[in-house]
Amino acid sequence: MSDKQEYIAKLEKAIAQKYGSEAINNPRRFWSDEKEKEYIVQSQAEQKKFAKLAESQDKVEQDGFLINKKLLNRDHKRTCPICERYSFRPKDDLYMNKFNACWKCYIQHVEGREERWATGWRPNKGK
Repeated sequence: MSDKQEYIAKLEKAIAQKYGSEAINNPRRFWSDEKEKEYIVQSQAEQKKFAKLAESQDKVEQDGFLINKKLLNRDHKRTCPICERYSFRPKDDLYMNKFNACWKCYIQHVEGREERWATGWRPNKGK
């Protein structure tokens, strides 16, 4: 045997001692036709998942800008129907979802009058 072959044999022996005999076996030894079919099915499922993800991240041109298609489908209530102010504050999101009013309008019109608000009363917009 040549020096290179002896080195490889010693290396394989050391790997087998440290990690077990399966670490030095050829991976084809443990592969079968059933495993191949199962792998193909899993691979196709992954491809479908990635295709669906890529489709949801498609860009659409709107007003001269490319916008993620996913963002166009979202319905965010950011404008208060009472005072008609636009807000990004998380505190306003809470009150918009529960009372359909921003935090300031909640304090001014709803707080302490939740039952009246729930029956449908709203302040006049002209005042």
